[in-house]
Parts: sequence; C-alpha cells; structure tokens
Amino acid sequence: MNRQHNIILTTLFAMALTTGAVTNVAQAGESKEKEAKELQLFSKAKISLIEAIKAAEQNKGGKALEAELDDESNAVQFEIKILKDGKIYEVLVDGTTGNILKVSLDDESSESTENEED
Repeated sequence: MNRQHNIILTTLFAMALTTGAVTNVAQAGESKEKEAKELQLFSKAKISLIEAIKAAEQNKGGKALEAELDDESNAVQFEIKILKDGKIYEVLVDGTTGNILKVSLDDESSESTENEED
C-alpha cells in the first residue's frame, strides 16, 4: 500500500511539474509577442518617451511616477502616471503628435474621468 501511495505521489508531482513547464513556455511566448508589438509601435513614435512625460507633467502640473508605451492600443500612445496633490492621474499622450488624448484619475475604486478638450 505504501508503494502505491509513493507511485501516486510521484505521478502527481511529475504532472504538476509538467503543467508548470507548459505554462511557463506559453507565458514566454506571450511575453515575446507583447515585446514585439511594443517595439513595432515604439518605432512608429514621432516623439520620445521623455517628451511624452514632459507633456503629461505640464498638462497636470505634477511629477511623473511611471511611464510606458500603451500596448492595449493599436496606435502609438504613451501612458504616463502623474502625482499631483496626493492623487495619481493617468495621462494618455499621442506618440505621433504629443497631444494629450485623455486624463483620468487613477483610482480603481472610482471611474472618475476628465477628458481633455482641444
């Protein structure tokens, strides 16, 4: 009985390792696809990440905490998080023109959004 128990545990352990390995391979593939998309989008940008940060800081009058390429869009857009008066704002900057596309309060419990009017 003890031998059967060990065989079952060994089999379950091997299955868990195999499942983990398959998951890691799938995640690595997704990561490479995401990176390739980001590089393709970034190569189309007409402004630098630094210029996007400056535009966002000037728009909100705060300081940048985080900046990245918005990979959820098919257009070149930078997503900048700005801290002002103890609140964090998410500013979306057009990577081609440098225009502010959207400003929203980065509060997951609230869907408060203020859109930039041009």
